[in-house]
Amino acid sequence: MIDGGFVFDGVLTGLVLAQFALILWNRRIMRRPEPRTWGDDAPLVSLLVPARNEEDVIGRCLEGLLAQDYPNVEIVVMDDNSTDRTAEIVEGCGDPRVRLRSGAPLRAGWSGKNWACHQLAAAAKGDVLCFVDADTVIAPGAVSSAVEIMAADDAGLVSLLPRSGSTSFAGKVLLPMVTHALFGLFPIALIHHTRNPMLAVAFGPFLMVSRDAYEASGGHAAAPDHVVDDVQMSRNVKAAGFRVRIANGTDLVETRWYDELGEIWTGFSKNAYGALGNNPWMGAAVAFVLAPLLLAPFVRVGFGLAGDAVPEIAVFQCLLLLANRALTSNLGGDPLWTTPFHPVTVAFWGTTLFHSMVLYATNSSVAWKDRDTPIR
Repeated sequence: MIDGGFVFDGVLTGLVLAQFALILWNRRIMRRPEPRTWGDDAPLVSLLVPARNEEDVIGRCLEGLLAQDYPNVEIVVMDDNSTDRTAEIVEGCGDPRVRLRSGAPLRAGWSGKNWACHQLAAAAKGDVLCFVDADTVIAPGAVSSAVEIMAADDAGLVSLLPRSGSTSFAGKVLLPMVTHALFGLFPIALIHHTRNPMLAVAFGPFLMVSRDAYEASGGHAAAPDHVVDDVQMSRNVKAAGFRVRIANGTDLVETRWYDELGEIWTGFSKNAYGALGNNPWMGAAVAFVLAPLLLAPFVRVGFGLAGDAVPEIAVFQCLLLLANRALTSNLGGDPLWTTPFHPVTVAFWGTTLFHSMVLYATNSSVAWKDRDTPIR
């Protein structure tokens, strides 16, 4: 008779080893961008910043944009009906490359960010549109490197994975799941080399798209109410026949993502299900199969410590999982001291995905940027 526990341990150990191999493969596919020097004839890049109540971060964002070594940029900031000093800070920067636009009132059927980005694209003059979140700081070579990827790979969309700039304990522990999920759970080669639009990803803090690809895909107007605007944009661009490329930009782009625990919970709950295409089978597989499997070794070790014996195979599996997390943390520029908290991170991630699915199923909304944001 076959021992069910032996089979389970064999399958789980194989899964964890396969994850290790996937991380190494993805590391080769998703390389760090190469530096590039451009001449004065470089195409005009419009750096577009949607900003709503961003007085604490917009100054640093503008400093990074103005420090770019790319020779041909314009910077357009959309003040999305802010009630703080956002517009005043932008107006006071004193650089002619920066234009401030006042956003029109939110149109029915649109999410706030999609509406702001849609207006930014209409105001932009560049052949290349580069959307940068207001809480994001980019290094001087970020734009030059991204345009190089776009030109070399004839891509319609290029997005750089950012590193987390969260300063809170919760942020440092929980946000590395973004990088871990990307490198450890998904073959990135499928994004680059298949035509399936569902196999596409982008990162809102730094999303560059050619004008041709933006217009052919319908831009932000193609899915005006979609809550995960960056991923949906990449899918629409790919569906329009353009290539999508992502690169490891953690040495070039830093973003705050979310910071305090409540904000992280709301942000993940808002985006998690939409990032999976609101696919119930995919959501159920991740929340009720994959997440519990990745937690099982830690649970077994915990029960073993509370009981008579700790299963050696479970200890081995835990060490493998922690090694995988340490590897993705290194790739993402996340603090290695958070590695032992990995089971907490996975449990939180699985729970927010389930919550996101419930919010979608019940046609609920969350409060975000002082607005009521529907999840559906």
